[in-house]
Amino acid sequence: MKMKNITKWLAAAVVFGLLSLATQRADAVLEMSYTGDSANLVGTVIPGVLSGGQADRDAAMTNTLLGMSSQTQVLGADGSLYSRTTWPGGGPATTVGAVALTGYSGGTGNVTIDILATYGHTFTYLVAAYDGPNGGAAVFNISGLTSVTVYGFAQPERDGNGNLTGNLLGTDVATQGYFRLTTITLLNPEGVGVPDGGATVMLLGAALGALGMVRRYLRS
Repeated sequence: MKMKNITKWLAAAVVFGLLSLATQRADAVLEMSYTGDSANLVGTVIPGVLSGGQADRDAAMTNTLLGMSSQTQVLGADGSLYSRTTWPGGGPATTVGAVALTGYSGGTGNVTIDILATYGHTFTYLVAAYDGPNGGAAVFNISGLTSVTVYGFAQPERDGNGNLTGNLLGTDVATQGYFRLTTITLLNPEGVGVPDGGATVMLLGAALGALGMVRRYLRS
């Protein structure tokens, strides 16, 4: 009877741990403010780069932003304004395992991607591009996120003097002056079913604590 109770207790502890881990991976609506330092936003590129294939182009924009200092802006050789936030990046972006999504230009509303359910794993970066030469592109660090939502329309923001601020203003409805989302690229696939470092430490600590309680229980 004592062993059955221990088994039930351990099973409950494991379930609780998994549920706690799952809550850390909630869906995110990705904002695109450089000056507001939006969560998950690595930076923006205005207007978006057009040359090269979609995955190559988006990986190149991502790596340019990753190589910049936090809260800086540079005018690239391609004529685009690159704006880097303080949000940390991961390793360099590559096209290995990249997923290039298209066909959004005729749609309406925001776009939600259930990443884990669709692809079986997560990705490190997401690049959302809005109407090529007219809009811009936003690069996000989505490491560990199982699903994300991006705005269906965006507009480059300008200050009172007409200068680009580095922000992309997003909305979920077709509005004059806003450009439709055209492509999404998912870069740098992440491992399947492997908790991140912090989660691993948390679960290991919980397991060791449980073992200690079991030993004390058996000695009683």
